[in-house]
Order: sequence, then structure tokens, then C-alpha cells
Amino acid sequence: MTRSISIVSTTLAIAIMSLGVGSQAAEEAEEAPASTFVSLKFEGACDDQNNRLWLSNSHTYKTVVAKVRWRAAGGKDLTEDFFPAPNSIREIGCAAEAEIIEAKFAEF
Repeated sequence: MTRSISIVSTTLAIAIMSLGVGSQAAEEAEEAPASTFVSLKFEGACDDQNNRLWLSNSHTYKTVVAKVRWRAAGGKDLTEDFFPAPNSIREIGCAAEAEIIEAKFAEF
């Protein structure tokens, strides 16, 4: 009987420690900066010099505010804030160059 109680206690201790590690990993993922979840990609051509520009947010439940600067070939620099929803990809427009200059989690 004592041996089975010891085995149950050990199993319970391992289970509790596993929960602690799992919740720690979730907290670390939550604390990752917003910039790690947003990205830009060029996919598809608009013309000979510009491509379609897409913004994605890979976070599973948070909206990210992404300040993007982009420029079409021969055009002026444009800067705008976008609010991509969680797990989304949206087209911004046509550009030759682009960069995310700031990203933060939306505070609704």
C-alpha cells in the first residue's frame, strides 16, 4: 500500500511540474514582442517594377498595430498604421520597397 501511495505521489508531482513548465512556455510566448508576429511579403506582380505587398499577423488571438513604410517605384514614401487581425494576411498595395517600422499589440 505504501509503495502505491509513493508511486501516486511521484506521478502527481511530475504532473504538477509539467503544468508549471507548460504555463511558463505560454507566458513566454505571450511576452514575445509584437514585431515577432507581423511580417511583410511580396507576392504577385503589379507591373514591371512593383509587386503586391502583403502584411500578415501570426498571433493566435491578438491584433497587432503595424506601422508600415512602403514606396512604389518612382513614387513617394507612404507610412500608415495597419491593424491586422489575429491569424490574418491582408494586401496593402503595390510597392517596390517596404518595411515595418513599428509594431505593438492593439489596446482595445
